[in-house]
Amino acid sequence: MIWFINLLRKIPGWEKGTAALRRLQELSLTQKLFLVYSVFAIYFLLYHEAHLPLFWMIGLALVGYIASGFLFWGIVVAFRKLETKVELPAIFAEVGIARPTTKFVPWIEASFFLIPVLICFLTGFFENRSGILFLAVYAVLVLLIRLIENKVYYKIGLLGFLILAAGLSSFKALQLTEVWVAYIQFKPTFEEKDLTNWGFDESTRSLSNPDLKLSVHLPEDFYFHNPKDLGLESKTGVGQIAGIISTSETDWSRYPSIRIFYYPQRFEDDTQLVNDFKKFLDSLLERGDIQEVNELERESFEDRYYGKFWTFYDVLRPRYAKTGIFILSKHKEPYTLVFLISESLIKGRRHEESVEKILSSVKIEE
Repeated sequence: MIWFINLLRKIPGWEKGTAALRRLQELSLTQKLFLVYSVFAIYFLLYHEAHLPLFWMIGLALVGYIASGFLFWGIVVAFRKLETKVELPAIFAEVGIARPTTKFVPWIEASFFLIPVLICFLTGFFENRSGILFLAVYAVLVLLIRLIENKVYYKIGLLGFLILAAGLSSFKALQLTEVWVAYIQFKPTFEEKDLTNWGFDESTRSLSNPDLKLSVHLPEDFYFHNPKDLGLESKTGVGQIAGIISTSETDWSRYPSIRIFYYPQRFEDDTQLVNDFKKFLDSLLERGDIQEVNELERESFEDRYYGKFWTFYDVLRPRYAKTGIFILSKHKEPYTLVFLISESLIKGRRHEESVEKILSSVKIEE
């Protein structure tokens, strides 16, 4: 046996490997857990961002790992502060009276409940009623365990709160970074102009922009979102965002929605714009926002619009839908307007009736 061990020692790097193994064994339980967690976290993050170029893939994975690592150690520190020692009078020990030697710190206990609730609210977890119901029932169960003074299960319950909050926070950080990366990838290469000068006549429900010489009629229950009020995700598409028409005053993405994009040049051929939109659609597919994408034939509308559309299954709003672009032609202005349409898929119709009405009402002053 000794000869076999001596033979192993002759393998290049054997001594360094065994030294590294000893150092791993000397780590605390928390450090070992973090090491295992890191391996799985890095693998998952790299796999999740594999659809991006290598630079962005590594960058996003690093952002997600830093955020989740920070939260991991935050939970560890919080748990270490959850209890404090209690100084018992010596008489208790002398007469054999048992008393707890630690007690919970009230303000830290309260933060274990309040901080996860705040994070759930900020990350949109409460936008679904089932999320509110789940957290309310879970909180009641944890409080009941606290009342019966079962420390082990109570700590496990609090840990569940923190894991939920940490998961939502790290996911939100990764999601926001993904939105920023997508915006950078599809950001217009030309110098953008101010397209926020929109006016709305309530009596006629006429929307107009003098800089674009554009006017459009909004049907009832439709709202306009000015570019100055939009975030990066809503600005991502083909060209510079000029505004969004949707059926919600607060949610620009509710179906049907029409995003208006601007190009400072005329396109005699829509190939470039269609290819740009395909890349945008591919990014949504690879992110997992949509599934079952099917390409449709090129189509035109009223001999004024031409473009390309796709059907897909919307994972975020579970339904089959349709999306694509229409390019407004037959006007004399030296720019191109692209209408990015997202709508429900309706059997027997190419587009929703309201979408067709809006497109028909678009006018550009000659």
